[in-house]
This record gives sequence, C-alpha cells and structure tokens, in this order.
Amino acid sequence: MRLFIGLEPPEPLRAELAALAIGLPGARWVEADNLHLTLRFIGDVNRAEAEDLDAELASLRAPPAPVRLQGIGTFGQGRRVHAVWVGADKDPALVRLHEAVEGAVMRAGFPKETRKFLPHVTLARLKNPDRARLEGFIGAHNARAFPPFTAEEVVLYQSHLTRDGAQYEVMERYGLGS
Repeated sequence: MRLFIGLEPPEPLRAELAALAIGLPGARWVEADNLHLTLRFIGDVNRAEAEDLDAELASLRAPPAPVRLQGIGTFGQGRRVHAVWVGADKDPALVRLHEAVEGAVMRAGFPKETRKFLPHVTLARLKNPDRARLEGFIGAHNARAFPPFTAEEVVLYQSHLTRDGAQYEVMERYGLGS
C-alpha cells in the first residue's frame, strides 16, 4: 500500500479551493475530497510497516496547529511546470507538527526525509501548460487569502493510483493535543 500523512482542510475550504478549477487548459484538477496538505510522504509499505507507523502516529503528541493558505506556486520550471499549488504559511506550530510527524515516521523505521518542508495544497497537475494562461491564473489568485483553520488531527492516507489520477482514502485519524 502507498501511504502518506497529511492535514485535511475543512470541507468549506476544500470547496473554495476546488472552485479555482478553471482557466488552465490541460490541467488535471484535484477533486475537493482529495485536497490535503502533505506532512510526510511515505510511499509503498507492507502491512507490518503500516502497523508500526500506525502505532507511532497513535502516540504522537503535538498541539493543534494553525494553517493559513495564501499564494500560488508551481513545481517545475519553464515548459516543465507540472503542478500548481496554494502555499501555507510556515507557522512555527505547523513546523513543529511536521517535525513531530517526521520523528514518529523515523521511530517507525523509515528513513529521514531529505526534501525541505514546503507546506502546500496541490490544486492541479499540469501537462504542457500554456505559460500565459498559467501566469494569468497565478496573477489572479496569488494575493488571495483563504479562511484559516486549525489542524486538530493528522490523517494517514492511502493513495490509489488510477488512470484518472490518484484517489486518496483515509486510513486513520490521529487527534492532536498537548
């Protein structure tokens, strides 16, 4: 099974983000139910590894974290831009939550993440984007601030890869508290 750990924005915010899904020909937009902020991608694991991860996440101790989404960004450069996202402020509490999750993942036996934490919610995957349309989309939405929320739990997701893109299934929710 292919797993990752993330935060699930509240439904009204997911609906507001999904409403941005216009104006980019060729974009494969993420469905509202699949919108999330990844704290840690795990990848393919076996049942025993998943159980170890579940045990560590169940013992996770971290306070709830404020999440504020604002600013549009992309992954890739030039003609190789392959995703568009809305960023999240690197609030110290969110960074500490990420670090606590990373510690739990490592205690479960997984290697340390080498990529820098860039909190974001992916809005769409892109293939050969029209540069002018992409710049217009970014310009139209870059200054927009979305309603903040407090992450009260972290979510363990399973990713199912399909021809129509990834579909995410909630495997478990872990409440946060001091």
